[in-house]
Amino acid sequence: MRNGFRWLALALVLTVWACGAEAGKLEPNAILRFEFPNLPDTLAMMVSGQSRPVEFKAQLPENYSRDGRFPLCVYLGGGDGGRGDDLGTARAIAGPRDFVCVNLPLFKRAYNTNYGVMISLDDFQTVSEAYRVMLKKLLKAVPNISPERSALGGFSNGAHTTALLIAGRDEFILRHFQAFYFAEGGVFLAANALNKKVVKQCRFLFLRGDYLDSAPGAEGYRLRNQAIEQIAKAENLDFTTVVMRNTGHEFPPKYRAIAGQWIRGEKLPDIEKQ
Repeated sequence: MRNGFRWLALALVLTVWACGAEAGKLEPNAILRFEFPNLPDTLAMMVSGQSRPVEFKAQLPENYSRDGRFPLCVYLGGGDGGRGDDLGTARAIAGPRDFVCVNLPLFKRAYNTNYGVMISLDDFQTVSEAYRVMLKKLLKAVPNISPERSALGGFSNGAHTTALLIAGRDEFILRHFQAFYFAEGGVFLAANALNKKVVKQCRFLFLRGDYLDSAPGAEGYRLRNQAIEQIAKAENLDFTTVVMRNTGHEFPPKYRAIAGQWIRGEKLPDIEKQ
């Protein structure tokens, strides 16, 4: 009789598990939402003064199947980073197929109106711990995510955050991502990491607007970019620079698409390379 109860209990557990899997909507184009009531406020909440449970969204590709393996494309926004629901930009970069698209909010140890929202080295522990919790929950919910070809990057403050994780040699991030892209940000922080052995297997894409090329002080800006390229070359890294023509401090759709080409391993237009 006891064995009978055990088998019944096991059957119920399996039934609940199966229902839970279906409730997770692991199907093509599904949008998944994750909430984290115990994480600290995001940078956007700090700036607005409105606290709420931290959340982010992920979208499965149109060719998703439970039998396949799918890399991640994570996008981090500029400024205060938003609420973690900007899947439009993430998908505009990666495209509708093959990649699980994710938008994560930004985090900062403390926000001071005198210094603005810019992410700095002081924020590493806060950012690292928050992203580890968030991405672990995603990986548990979508167990066929693959680190191979997975990419993490962002624009402006999102690029600074990406570079911060690399400069801090975040073990979790470097284990789950092989490609990192930076649009209009991250140069100074990333330069601190490019000579580290842990990034030898990674790919890097830097996209910069040409709006400063003719501005006062442009020579220093040019030398800064040359310096980081020389570091990458000396370390024999897979490193690409793209100049965003006629572009200010922005990440236009044309160049989001080029970032996607790079993430997917496609050949880039030669005219865009520096």
